[in-house]
Amino acid sequence: MQSKSLFKLAFVALTVGLLAAMALLPAAAQGPDDGDVSIQMVDFGGFTWNPAATLVARGDGTVKTKLVITGAQQISGFTLAIGYNASVVKPDTINPGDLLPGTRGVDYFMTVNTGGGALECGGDSSFTVNVAYFDPAKTVNGTGALVSILWRSDPDAAVGDVGTICLDGINSLVVDNGGLPSTTPVPNTLGTITIDPANLFKIQIGLEGGKNSGLNVVAVPSLIFTDVTINGIYPCDGGGVNAQGFCAFNNGTVGPPYTVKVSRIGYLDASISFTNPSNASSVWLLAGDLNKDNKVNILDIQLVASLLGSPAGPSTLSQAADYSGPGFAPDGVINIIDLVLVAKNFGLNGPTNGAPPSGGSFPF
Repeated sequence: MQSKSLFKLAFVALTVGLLAAMALLPAAAQGPDDGDVSIQMVDFGGFTWNPAATLVARGDGTVKTKLVITGAQQISGFTLAIGYNASVVKPDTINPGDLLPGTRGVDYFMTVNTGGGALECGGDSSFTVNVAYFDPAKTVNGTGALVSILWRSDPDAAVGDVGTICLDGINSLVVDNGGLPSTTPVPNTLGTITIDPANLFKIQIGLEGGKNSGLNVVAVPSLIFTDVTINGIYPCDGGGVNAQGFCAFNNGTVGPPYTVKVSRIGYLDASISFTNPSNASSVWLLAGDLNKDNKVNILDIQLVASLLGSPAGPSTLSQAADYSGPGFAPDGVINIIDLVLVAKNFGLNGPTNGAPPSGGSFPF
């Protein structure tokens, strides 16, 4: 196992090399104010896996996870050491996260070193991701994904096997534009990927506003749930969307093309079609259709406005109008956030194509 000091030396060497390369660039390429940029202190709130626990199909299935940083401040570079259980899953592709400003190879340098051994945080194999910005004035700030990883299940893994994925704090580092590390240590951050029965495809269903699409709500007069059909007949495995918001389809007797239709009261219907199962990833439902006529119009605005300030009670309408809340759960009250979501989609009709709304991304 490499020590933290070795990682610091490696990162410093990388930074020195980049600075040397920048010295050869024309002055215009470096920017007129490069020499005036002061050192900015780096910090962050924490790290999480999104999702923290997920499933992947047995027999060469794939699933995507993102490593998310919260409250990033003035980050000019980082080394992330990530461990995993190679007998369960392996990284297939590793891409920059959507929080990184600019373009890879133009604004920042990114390398991925695979083939590492076990790390303290867990797993029996590892890889490292190194990122450094060319322009010291450009930094990573806010909350979002630093890297996006597509994992592939090991062909020999059995259903129910659980693989650890982990960010190793000892061998990871974030630095400011002067190469100084954060005073906040990078924490060990754990996630899991469990082997699921083989399936043709798996789609994550997202609900605009933040509710978990796997949430079933007892309401009067009817139960609120996410309804999914494949080719007009077949439901998700297990009959519905699971607790992680996924719909998996295992029926090998049905050939392509596949058409997936999704509906839930309070949202416009969505429909997607595809031939190659690997093209399936996510379906978003847009908020606002409270009377289920597949339109967001003045009737929906009036309905949610009439409920403003009210708790989400036992009625189907009040439960459906509670779109927003922390941690993928409704907050129990119909407020201005819910009204704004409906108003934002005013004039839209369904079924939509399932594309994410502005600011939404997969996985979620």
